[in-house]
Amino acid sequence: MQLECYQKGRPSLRPPTFLSGISRTGTTSRTSIAYDALKNSIISNQVKPGDYLSENQLALSLGMSRTPIREAIKLLAGEGFLEIHNGVGIFVKQVTTREISDLFEVRAALECAALHTSLDNITENEIDDAIKEWTKLKIIFDANQEIDINHMLDLDVKLHLMIIDRCKNEFLKNLIDGIRSKIARYQKISVMALSNTRDTIDQHLEILHCMKKRDSEVTSVILREHIRKAALYIINSPNWVVPSA
Repeated sequence: MQLECYQKGRPSLRPPTFLSGISRTGTTSRTSIAYDALKNSIISNQVKPGDYLSENQLALSLGMSRTPIREAIKLLAGEGFLEIHNGVGIFVKQVTTREISDLFEVRAALECAALHTSLDNITENEIDDAIKEWTKLKIIFDANQEIDINHMLDLDVKLHLMIIDRCKNEFLKNLIDGIRSKIARYQKISVMALSNTRDTIDQHLEILHCMKKRDSEVTSVILREHIRKAALYIINSPNWVVPSA
């Protein structure tokens, strides 16, 4: 379903495939349809931080009344994705440097903890396949050809989800699930804010080669540094964040 809304005069696009499965509920109620469509557009940054949203336009785009739209907006405001300013309007919540710093600190701690048990459940072929994919990107970049940012994002998400999903600690996985949608949003911003594409490719290859050696301690150090750099890409990009108060 294509979602259209006011975002500085630009219509949004269809949510990308890497966001499939990020949903509040499996029901097909009008509120949940509106919730999923709008949330996916926010996570994929098709509507940007600070963009204004119109209830009327959202209702028209999704073919429903304003009531389920209004309920979906309340839910997303409660989750910190939207801000409602009475008498002014509804806006996509700005990304702050503090939020990025705090979230990625938690993300690094959880992913590194997951890594210690997930390595036992990731096969050699899976690691080799990932290395091949990232090596292809490196060859494309070195040949001065254009990198498909969405493809690189898919590979980034795939690697991090593999580390999390193969973890043996179900409680840890549940904790990560609680912030997964925000992580997905900021992974997209991180890729779009890249200052050094080659460095990012090399970081992923370094992680994968260490995983291949089954050295969880060294891989954990490299993974933590990779996540720290991802946060810095966003924080240092004036197009995406505002300073924390």
